[in-house]
Amino acid sequence: MNPNELAQEFEQQDSDYWLDLMLDRVPEDIDKREGSIIYDGLAPAAQLMGMQSLSMANIIRQTYIRTAQGEYLDYRAAEHGTNRYEATSAEVKAKFQDIDGNPINNVNIGDRFSSIGESPIFYTVTKINEDLTGELVADEKGTEPNSYLGQILPVTPNDELSFAEIKEVTIPARDAENDEHLRARILNANSWIAYGGNVSDYLDMMSKIREVGATQVYPTWQGPGTVKLVIVDNDYKPASNTLIKKVKEEIDPEDKTTQGYGLAPIDHRVTVVAPELLNVNIEANIIVGADTNLETVKNNIKKTLEDFFNSLRQTWSNIDSTQGRGYSMVVYRSKILSRIMMVEGVANSSMPKLNGKDEDIMLTFNNDVSQLPMLGEVTING
Repeated sequence: MNPNELAQEFEQQDSDYWLDLMLDRVPEDIDKREGSIIYDGLAPAAQLMGMQSLSMANIIRQTYIRTAQGEYLDYRAAEHGTNRYEATSAEVKAKFQDIDGNPINNVNIGDRFSSIGESPIFYTVTKINEDLTGELVADEKGTEPNSYLGQILPVTPNDELSFAEIKEVTIPARDAENDEHLRARILNANSWIAYGGNVSDYLDMMSKIREVGATQVYPTWQGPGTVKLVIVDNDYKPASNTLIKKVKEEIDPEDKTTQGYGLAPIDHRVTVVAPELLNVNIEANIIVGADTNLETVKNNIKKTLEDFFNSLRQTWSNIDSTQGRGYSMVVYRSKILSRIMMVEGVANSSMPKLNGKDEDIMLTFNNDVSQLPMLGEVTING
């Protein structure tokens, strides 16, 4: 019997269970019908014992990593030398202009702005660049600010400012780590042997940098002592130059490389890059059902394919045990066909073509190239 089955057994021991068990031990010549003295005397105790059974079930579940939740799982994580990833704040780049459209130079660090809309997002300026654009950080933690681009309004008064706009999300935020992801990390034996600059050690280092969504590690990629880190942001898209520079400075500062001033061991020369985008164009012929709007179906197909590629990128850094410590990823036409067929209104579909060919796409992962799949142009004929 495993802990979950034991917990289920306790959950079945409700007040009726305990009351029946106690009444069965009362001699048959005593009145034990509902409303009798013996029944009314045992019923409160049965209710209390039923509550204790539920407490026991909860204790059992929260004791083990595989079934613990919330704060209890946090305690188990701490026992294994890790913690739940906290939500982070999005970092963006914005421009500030006067009435003639020229950049202004009186926006200062600490000035605050907000997005427009019913639920504004507030930002604080953290840096002013040489071209007078600004680096801002969202006050709100989590992924909601990742999707906002456009006009922002000054909260700090500025008489020279006529127009301000967020042009780029340089470092997307992430939400707090959920229980399932934390549980998988704790139970992953590979993360337990992090020592002395081995691959697991680098993965552990990168997991502590909140702006990095995932990392591929290529050891000795240009000979002994060289390490290549390929990183994506929290949206599982190629890391921006800002993020690459930030990670490089934290792991192995450029001006003191190999000297051990970062997290990397002494004599390790670390290169940090973003993966190479591989756009996957998809073409398929579909048959839609009667009374079905073709354009609506096409839009729904594109959306489901975007979701598919988003989920595919989330497995980008998974280690392929069949290749030792390598990485592999294949974009299968059959899986894309399955997604198309699940869209409401699609009666049938041809096997899709990927980048104009009737074949699956195997991504390249080696010391020189690490590809990241992105949905390209979607052509649906129907």
